Amino acid sequence: MRHIPRWSSALGGAVLLCATSLIGLASTGAGAASDKAPILIGYMGDLTGPAASTFADGPAAAQARVDVLNAAGGIDGRRIKLKVVDTSSSPTGAATAAQELVSDHVFGIVENSALFFGAAKYLQQQHVPVVGTGVDGPEWGTDSNMFDALGPPIDGPLAGHQWTTTGAGALYKKLGVQRVAVLANATPSAVQSAVNDAYGLTHSGLVNCYENTSIPLGSVNVTTLVLGLKNSNCQGLFTLYVDSTDVALAEAIKQAGLNMPGQIYAEGYDNNVLDSPSARAALDGDYFGAAIDFSSPNAATKAMLANLEKYDKSFTGGVPDLGAYGAWVAEDLMIEGLEHAGSNPTPASFITNLHQVTDYDGGGLFASSFGFAHFGTAAMVPKRTCAWYVELKSSKFVAVNGGKPLCGTYEEIPSS
Repeated sequence: MRHIPRWSSALGGAVLLCATSLIGLASTGAGAASDKAPILIGYMGDLTGPAASTFADGPAAAQARVDVLNAAGGIDGRRIKLKVVDTSSSPTGAATAAQELVSDHVFGIVENSALFFGAAKYLQQQHVPVVGTGVDGPEWGTDSNMFDALGPPIDGPLAGHQWTTTGAGALYKKLGVQRVAVLANATPSAVQSAVNDAYGLTHSGLVNCYENTSIPLGSVNVTTLVLGLKNSNCQGLFTLYVDSTDVALAEAIKQAGLNMPGQIYAEGYDNNVLDSPSARAALDGDYFGAAIDFSSPNAATKAMLANLEKYDKSFTGGVPDLGAYGAWVAEDLMIEGLEHAGSNPTPASFITNLHQVTDYDGGGLFASSFGFAHFGTAAMVPKRTCAWYVELKSSKFVAVNGGKPLCGTYEEIPSS
């Protein structure tokens, strides 16, 4: 799985709504929205299987964002409806889910899955607009119908090259950490991210002490990882795992007595950890990248949390995980695209016009903005990107750097 947020690359109850037929179908099989008819949007997520520990709460959060929109009148007076389909945390499950949604004539698809790559080629061939969290594979940098709601797709080829970012180096150095491991599960995007991260470590003057991309998605068997960290004398790490693996690894490191002050985990900054005494104990003292700052929230983040509490009955406050906030942001980007797609939007106008947006920031949730213009070229990559870090201290997350985001740059990795 691709790590979140993007700037740290170098270092740093499911909703079921009936399908409503749409007037005027596009020739590709995706539904063209038309006069006052509801706009049917598909949602694909890892609701069961090994990735569900992170993504199962996504549909309710996506529906909450839809409910906010519909309460305000919808898109030009037209409501959005969601149809949710489970990928079962597998590429074949993702492909089956995509085929089901296309057969139901959805206008577009919101995805929040670690295995979405199994559906990408089919949806590209069908010219279906897709927005999502881009944590699964390289297609986000090659398929023009796909839009990553969390930033430029740097974990795969973009403009024929690989990219990385700087930003976390200052935190590692502040912690006195020089030797950093990069650990990823064995999904395509995570493997490529690990390669890019390893380059970023050395580019920032740190040492990549250990690299492992062999752990299956969602596995809690981390014995090999702990042995590798110990034998390599690592002082820190960066992971590209889901919650369950991160908790297991942090616990095993403590049990092994390893002195590793610079542990930065991609996932774990969420209520799943805060609500579990064992998870809190395992990750106590460790750090997390934060695409959205829930510890000292700005006005947009406060509004998002209030709306989640209002519309998502499974959310009781605190810090939503990637499954929830990723689904909210992906749905927000779908709405953004519909708002730019014209008075009678079609999948083609959605794709064309969203590629003109240059300043998306999650509705104010992110510390920096990005765009979708110049897709497939280096000009798409912003020069600067910013986000936050937090530390788990006992039973609460505390923002580091005085609550200010840390910023870095995107760097192109030279061809070998």
